Amino acid sequence: MSQSVPKHSSAAEVAVVLCTYNGTCYLDEQINSLLAQEQSVSIFASDDLSSDGTAKRLSDLLRPEVDSLVIQASNQGYVRNFEATLNRALESGASYIALSDQDDIWEKGRVACGMRKMAELERNHGMNVPLLIHSDLRLIDADGRLLHQSFLAFRHYRINSHRNLGIILGENGVMGNTGLMNQAMAKLCLPFPDQLHVHDYWIALLAELYGHRAMLDVPMVNYRLHTQNASNTASSMRKGYQAVLSNATWKKLWSRDFKLPFKEDTRLHTLNNLLDNAEKFPDLDVDDWKQMESFRHYLNFKQSRLRSFSYLLESDMVRKGFLFRLRLFAVIMLTSRYPRK
Repeated sequence: MSQSVPKHSSAAEVAVVLCTYNGTCYLDEQINSLLAQEQSVSIFASDDLSSDGTAKRLSDLLRPEVDSLVIQASNQGYVRNFEATLNRALESGASYIALSDQDDIWEKGRVACGMRKMAELERNHGMNVPLLIHSDLRLIDADGRLLHQSFLAFRHYRINSHRNLGIILGENGVMGNTGLMNQAMAKLCLPFPDQLHVHDYWIALLAELYGHRAMLDVPMVNYRLHTQNASNTASSMRKGYQAVLSNATWKKLWSRDFKLPFKEDTRLHTLNNLLDNAEKFPDLDVDDWKQMESFRHYLNFKQSRLRSFSYLLESDMVRKGFLFRLRLFAVIMLTSRYPRK
């Protein structure tokens, strides 16, 4: 059973879900940036049984009359920790919920700008429709030095405010640590599916299918890149050619052991959860259902190799560029990594 310290007593309009694990190194900077927001927030923190004093530091930094802290009795992993804490914030009656990592630094207007965009969506679509706001990020190193002004540009993500199910299904680009959602969105995405690799993907997919999403083009979060990140790490974010060279051993080339895009995480499991349990969700648009089924065929490698390549291009799942697509074509046609089904 989780231990709660202290008891939450009053909530601001926006609840910040903050999940921590062995995060004392950068925690003060992040908490200070939350407390410095132009629009007031309440913080719902949950520590995943840290061993470095994170829970004690959280207890010292949080405001007893506004914020709350739960210390997990056993390690849940960051996805399940976010799920439980999101549910706790929802049950408190919070009207809007923002998601936070433990090691970032928020811009002072992160919440206020998000709420202005949220109000715009509510005027256009109503308050009872699932709504999600997200933004670009500024990439910083472990010491807070600027690495890149735009994380999305650095990663070549093509995400913007225009609806594009192909991009969301594939490369995505909606970063959870920039997310702000309304109650309807939070209710729709709970509970998370089993075996979910990142909660960002699940939330973004549901928003694209059943609600509305808008992106702030300016970076509202300073995203800290270091060796202990829960998702992206310094080594996994090397430039493309460096990553290729580090993996292109003669053995892999000889055995044609090439990975295909999107196949080696839980995207397939997530789609199965949606398509095979349709009664749990609102009715899908026919075209959306067809696109998701086609993506499931690709992930199962049920199509011919040429059809798989054509599908990725037609569905807008991969970026443009002759050399990139030439390399993709070669990988799909030559790989022996996956058994045919």
